Amino acid sequence: MLKAILPLFFSACIGQAVAQPDSTAPHEDALSEKPLRVVVPFMGDAPGQGPEHPLVDVIRQWRTETGRAITIERFPFKRSLMMAASGEADFHFPLIKDQDETDNALPFGYSSTTIFTINFVLYSRRGESLDIDNLGDHRIATHGGHANLFPFPTIEDHSIEGSLRKLESGRIDGFIFADAGADPVLFDLGLMGIQRQLYKVYDVHAVIAHEAKGGPIDHFITEAARHMDRSILGLAMVDQPYRDWQMGDDSIPALVQSVK
Repeated sequence: MLKAILPLFFSACIGQAVAQPDSTAPHEDALSEKPLRVVVPFMGDAPGQGPEHPLVDVIRQWRTETGRAITIERFPFKRSLMMAASGEADFHFPLIKDQDETDNALPFGYSSTTIFTINFVLYSRRGESLDIDNLGDHRIATHGGHANLFPFPTIEDHSIEGSLRKLESGRIDGFIFADAGADPVLFDLGLMGIQRQLYKVYDVHAVIAHEAKGGPIDHFITEAARHMDRSILGLAMVDQPYRDWQMGDDSIPALVQSVK
């Protein structure tokens, strides 16, 4: 089940105490304690449809350990983003951010803090070396919703298994996606002719309205991320150092082999 829903995490990832606001700012005090409305994406066409986002448990953990009232609702990805951008929701979670990117030209803002990181891996055919700095002349695929992360044209696909099989057969030259989503599929398929190498490490943030930057909601996210029990991230295979293994090695991580 986990293997089936992990790709949805990338479409397109606990505080024990929140600092007390200035007693001279009653409006900010009220904002800091109001129930939060959090929106998370799924791959359906209408609210309430589609599998639950695999890292929604991060928000549940924040709710439990902070004692803050938080409602969690699911919406299509783009609508979820725009709800946070407009202030209709307090924040959207999660969204991958290029470490070199700013949100100045975007309709939404990123949370001030990075909540965790995710490794994106370039999968290619064994024995065919691809230069990660010069991929523009190759047929490179990625999972749907991630083409904007790359400075070269990519083919957006919606099946990790399908992309890996296209790579194996020579229909594409490479596939770039998060190791947490693709590694278990690669292992399960037993594709010995595919090799892997680190492409880039990306940050993952919450999405907020521009005017919320530096305010109570942004502060809550910062404190929750700072104090959270990060073991939940390890179980989801995010926020981990890149492990340089290949199919057939004895060093394939046990968690990759155990995802079902």
